[in-house]
Amino acid sequence: MTQPTRAHLARLAPCLALLAALCLPLSSLPRAWAANPAVTAQVQTAPLQRGELLHTLRAYAVVQVPASQIQALTFQHAMQVQTVAVHVGQTVRKGALLATLSRDASTALAYQQAQTAVVYAQGELDRMVALKSQQLATQAQVDAARKALADAQAQLRSLQQQGAGQATTRVLAPLDGIVLAVNAAPGDLLAAGSPLLQLGRGGSLQALAGVSPEEAQRLQPGQSVRLSSVFDPAQHWQGTIRSVSAALNPKTQRLDVHIALPSQASLPPVGASVQADLVLGRWRGWVVPRDAVLQDERGAFVFQDDHGKALRVPVRIAIESGLQTGITATLNPTLPLVVAGNYELRPGMALQASGAGR
Repeated sequence: MTQPTRAHLARLAPCLALLAALCLPLSSLPRAWAANPAVTAQVQTAPLQRGELLHTLRAYAVVQVPASQIQALTFQHAMQVQTVAVHVGQTVRKGALLATLSRDASTALAYQQAQTAVVYAQGELDRMVALKSQQLATQAQVDAARKALADAQAQLRSLQQQGAGQATTRVLAPLDGIVLAVNAAPGDLLAAGSPLLQLGRGGSLQALAGVSPEEAQRLQPGQSVRLSSVFDPAQHWQGTIRSVSAALNPKTQRLDVHIALPSQASLPPVGASVQADLVLGRWRGWVVPRDAVLQDERGAFVFQDDHGKALRVPVRIAIESGLQTGITATLNPTLPLVVAGNYELRPGMALQASGAGR
């Protein structure tokens, strides 16, 4: 057998050194190789809390005044609009000035003609009475003249009651309410019977929502409703269900839900779109942040901090409301709940916790 040369030994030296290292006892390896420390997860915890969440049905509604509570201000003769003292959405008290009107030329002419007719009828009656005293007129002619006078006086009184006798008419609010519409501007000619403006009776404000027939079965008059602005959820109001329609709205193909709003300040304006959360019931139990609840093929679960170790606890989701979830589970109320950093946890994993529940 050929003896290895010095060159062969030089080439084999690195391999021999590696074999020698692998044969060293474990105690001679670097400490980082000898130990395999457990992985520690950084998490946030919070104490377990019991609370109350609402079972709600969410819908969208429009603020309005019922048609039966709207009064249109009209006039029986043509008028000229001089001033309008209110604007749409304004709240007014009974007797407040709404507008000033002046009679137009045709109305003034009609009033003058009515006055002339009364004067003429009075003269005819006086003449018939004088002729009757001279046996030149009959009683029937006197009676006819008296009736003509009465008719002329009635026509004049009617025009006076309509304001035709006044050069300027002050329009006052007939009730406490909300200005829903202004149909004329200063300078406009208002035709007879045309509405000047519309008033909604005070305290009659409601929100009209639409729900499906299946959803409507769970609603009853008197149930509470939380309304909030679709543009600013911080603005919210409380209402109650006044009634639920029994027939589909032909325009929306949904059932109308009439939600009464209380008489209070800062109510949403008429025509505003609002979000309506209709309260169906209340749930009480463990209330946790939504992100604390995880799910996998085995179902929903949470982690608790069991003295520095991750404890997996199966749960059942009972209700979800916003960023909170109501759960039922066999939880240890003395152990904090992991509320953040839970996605990478495994049962028994070491925890480094921070937060209110650490």
